[in-house]
Amino acid sequence: MQLEQKEIGYLLKQITEKIKVDADSSLKARNLTLSQVRVLECVFAAGGSATQKFIEESLDVSHPTVVGLITRMEKNGYLHCYVDERDKRNKIAALTPRAEAAFVEIRHDIASLEEKLVKGMDARSRSELHRLLEQIYHNLT
Repeated sequence: MQLEQKEIGYLLKQITEKIKVDADSSLKARNLTLSQVRVLECVFAAGGSATQKFIEESLDVSHPTVVGLITRMEKNGYLHCYVDERDKRNKIAALTPRAEAAFVEIRHDIASLEEKLVKGMDARSRSELHRLLEQIYHNLT
């Protein structure tokens, strides 16, 4: 008797959990988590500094989540936070030299993980997978 094919949601959850465990394990030496790396990516893409609101919206996470991530990252020397002089309601997170130096290595690690994820797929299959995952994400938003 053949087992039923696993549901897409189940497979996506299992894949996500494996990615998180592997990434967190490799980032542990830097005292970072995968979620914190996403914050670094966001701030880096914004030019080196970003408001907490921008980070929340970009990563689609709650305000308390971003506050917790940023607080730990500031404590560990990856971000420097300050109040926006133009709008005192905004708190800005800026990359530190430590973050900038680590980010180069982290990007390499992420690229290696991405290659591992699509190993054995040709360019067309990779493109189609990306399109389908984007569609799934869009369906849920």
